[in-house]
Amino acid sequence: MKKMLILASLVVLTLVGTPAVEAETNTNTATPYADIAGHWAEKEIEKCYIAGAVGPSEDFRPDEAVTRIELLTMFVKAKGIEPVQTNQSSFKDIPADSWMTPYAEIAYRLGIVHGQKQGKDLYLHPNDPVQREELVSMLVRSAGDSGVVNQLKWSTTIQALAKYPDGERVQEVYQRPYVYALQNGLMNAYADGSLQPQKQMTRAEAATYAAFHLLTGKTSEQKTLANGTAFKQTMTVQTTAYSYPDDKILSYLEYPLREGVVAVDPKVIPLGSHLYIEGYGYAVAADIGGAVKNNHIDLYLPTVNEAQNYGLKKGVQVFLLD
Repeated sequence: MKKMLILASLVVLTLVGTPAVEAETNTNTATPYADIAGHWAEKEIEKCYIAGAVGPSEDFRPDEAVTRIELLTMFVKAKGIEPVQTNQSSFKDIPADSWMTPYAEIAYRLGIVHGQKQGKDLYLHPNDPVQREELVSMLVRSAGDSGVVNQLKWSTTIQALAKYPDGERVQEVYQRPYVYALQNGLMNAYADGSLQPQKQMTRAEAATYAAFHLLTGKTSEQKTLANGTAFKQTMTVQTTAYSYPDDKILSYLEYPLREGVVAVDPKVIPLGSHLYIEGYGYAVAADIGGAVKNNHIDLYLPTVNEAQNYGLKKGVQVFLLD
């Protein structure tokens, strides 16, 4: 009977276009929210709750559209990352004293979101609903896979999307992440073969993606930073710093340059990886440089003067989070 229930669950996941995964049993039968009992995503929401990716509340509202701030908060928490408290906001539409600020700032610093520039101001539009193509892109970046996506040929991307009846509807900025997700089992097409890239995602779907692809799986052997952030390994490097006065310059992975974007040797640290760098903080390996070789990381700083004054530091500890 249990095997039949598991198979039925997988059929439901395929019908809603969520990721193809191996069946797992969950020994925890507690339902933390009053409105998820019997829901197709009940087990995945429970896993996110147990791991701390979603917080305590009477209701989860599984079928409501997930907002951008809800999604990035869920993804950051699912990775086991503890945001740094701050009294500054990079986004014009998020007050510095808002509960959203620490999560928006860490997602921005790690390259999970980039925001939208309007004049000299940057906006996140935190309460906007998230469409499927954006969720896929955020998921890929959250998993640290944007470097691999960057290697995907455009010809391969176009050919892959052409196989789907609505493949041409995927916006260009999301096309390579979408194809990468399809090719690597991060998501499936819907039962009718469509991709529905502009379909609004629900909170249940967001939790399902987080549970399948981002949860760290807390164990007693898990290594964590002093603030509780989980990491996979450490290395010792030398660091320098760089800056550009032109805010239109993009990194190698086409990320807008800002503090947190660092240049690495891709042979040592894969592009797209999330890091915690001693004395610098959270970072994403999104750039390269001709002089950045071996165990050398070049850190982006806001001004040329700060970069020049940084100098060369040896014996710096780096923690790889992915």
